[in-house]
Amino acid sequence: MKLRLIDPVFFSVRGDGTYLSSPRIKGRLKVHPSVAGILTSTPDGIDTEALTPESENLALALAKLHELGYLTPVGSAGNSGLPDPWSEWGALAWQFHQSIRDTPFVRRDSEDITEYHESLNEDDRPANSKRVDPDGKILLLPRIRARMPLSFQDVLEERRTHRDFSGGPVPLDEFATLLQYGFGPLRFIDAGKMGVLELRANASGGSRHETEAYVVVLNVVGVDPGIYRYDGIRQGLVAVGEAVPRERLEHLTFNQGFFEKAGFGVFTTAFSTRMSWKYRHPRAYKMLLHNVGHVAQVFSMTSVALGLGAAITGAFKDTEVERLLGIGEPGEFATFVMVCGIPVRAGDGLPVRHRVPSAPFAP
Repeated sequence: MKLRLIDPVFFSVRGDGTYLSSPRIKGRLKVHPSVAGILTSTPDGIDTEALTPESENLALALAKLHELGYLTPVGSAGNSGLPDPWSEWGALAWQFHQSIRDTPFVRRDSEDITEYHESLNEDDRPANSKRVDPDGKILLLPRIRARMPLSFQDVLEERRTHRDFSGGPVPLDEFATLLQYGFGPLRFIDAGKMGVLELRANASGGSRHETEAYVVVLNVVGVDPGIYRYDGIRQGLVAVGEAVPRERLEHLTFNQGFFEKAGFGVFTTAFSTRMSWKYRHPRAYKMLLHNVGHVAQVFSMTSVALGLGAAITGAFKDTEVERLLGIGEPGEFATFVMVCGIPVRAGDGLPVRHRVPSAPFAP
């Protein structure tokens, strides 16, 4: 019988050995490097009946891999091709999805919550915000919160993506208020061994709040154009870069038109060690992405309440954005883009690009 690897499979080499895994099979399997070498060098399959007596160990390994489902007979229809939606999103996305399913809260099945909490004290607890240069300068923003006359129902019904802005300046009080509610702490709590935690308007697993905000100012009253990091503790802006042409911001976001007349934008990053210190399992990466979604929704809805318009997008050029922001450590990476300005509305209050259906359609 001639056997081949199922599709897809992944080989990973770590300090303790070589591992084989597939999104079709739960878990991963340690294999001898020589077996991995043979499997990867014979894409057309291995004829098990042609193996010599000296290949007894290889035959046993192949039989075990066949039993576990990693090998399939050549010509069989099973385990070939990617099912939807992974045929569009790719094998790596499917592997990630499968690898974090059913992840336990603590790292080991034998480890209870008490042991888990004690293990946290073995490592230094990450700061709630990025370290501040004591000699650095900061532009302090107003702490007086701008009024929000809309009802909560109005905010829910008027929240829309705005791609068209008037180009007018964003008022300073509204700018500062949006940053405070979107990214700043509103209260603090003493969580014992977990330390003092921030309570923000957006939900975050374990109040880790790993999202950092880099503000690209284009046209805001009283603030010079440039790139700043928002400091929520001090309610201010720390300069990190010079003014950026709108054309470059459009390039970074695939020319979606958001930045053409916007007042400012926010590039969010994940300061991921703030999350991984407490949640030491791979599912935490999924939680991290959920968290920035909460942040984006608060940003978008608060913009509406302040009479502004916002657009949010995950379509951006990661490497170039991170280079622009001056971040390069593996533990901090870009996660989202938010844009805000004075919206251009149609007569019904909707964005000018929105069209109301004028004929019956099949829902």
